[in-house]
Amino acid sequence: MISKDLILQILSGYDLASFLGVFSIFVGIVIIALTLKYTPKSYVSIGFDLLYEKVYEFYESILGKTSKKWIKTYIVILFFVIFIANMFGVILEILAPIFGMNDSWKFILEHYIKSPSSDLNFNLALASVSILILVYVQFSFAGTKGFLYDYFPIFGKWYITLERGKMKSYIYYPLSAVMKFFDIVVSLFLGVLEMVGLFAKVISLSFRLFGNMTSGTVLLGTLVVAMSAMSEELTMFIGWWKLPIVIPVIIYLQEILVACIQAMVFPLLVAIFIKATEPIQAQEA
Repeated sequence: MISKDLILQILSGYDLASFLGVFSIFVGIVIIALTLKYTPKSYVSIGFDLLYEKVYEFYESILGKTSKKWIKTYIVILFFVIFIANMFGVILEILAPIFGMNDSWKFILEHYIKSPSSDLNFNLALASVSILILVYVQFSFAGTKGFLYDYFPIFGKWYITLERGKMKSYIYYPLSAVMKFFDIVVSLFLGVLEMVGLFAKVISLSFRLFGNMTSGTVLLGTLVVAMSAMSEELTMFIGWWKLPIVIPVIIYLQEILVACIQAMVFPLLVAIFIKATEPIQAQEA
């Protein structure tokens, strides 16, 4: 039997606000799926179908029609997951000032629920899965030997070559051996950079989304604090009247724009990475 103390101990290792944010996104996706299934002729379903087709066509133009359908479907699903998460974050930012701020000048609502795209763990998970798919696509094109040789080119990749021309044999062969040695060193170094590049892609994808979606909350909090302080100064001259918080509307509009752009950029970069792993022959087919 699982005791209550064990459950509390497991939950204590997680950020409950982030968990509730991810759970809310999951519920939202389920509601959208049920709406599409049981009301296929409603305006919501028709509008979603049109949006899906346009997004699919956009990413298909990046990946190419020869790319496998499941890859294009994954990219489109990735877009909608991030888009829903980002818009959910915008809604939370609109509601956050209503619940006020704590002594550390942070929104109280952040302690109870948080947007998944503002959680670094969520973004790292999306980026890790995307890079694993990238590695799988690279493996499927290159095969086992080709895939391993891309990262461990122990015999070199002929980055450094030497033309014999009119060189004598006693000059050419020793010099060719030296050139081959440096070619192997350079090839192994570039193979290590390829492996480092995979981890760098995970970091860059996750931190880009995290930074852009978190900056709006920080800016909004700074603005609310500044306007609250301004209101307190005005009370000395205009009674208990407080400055109406209208300026954050500009921040909300900016966040909606950022949410849409970031939902497009993240899958777009993944699609470009996958496209770059395909051989030139496959891209021209």
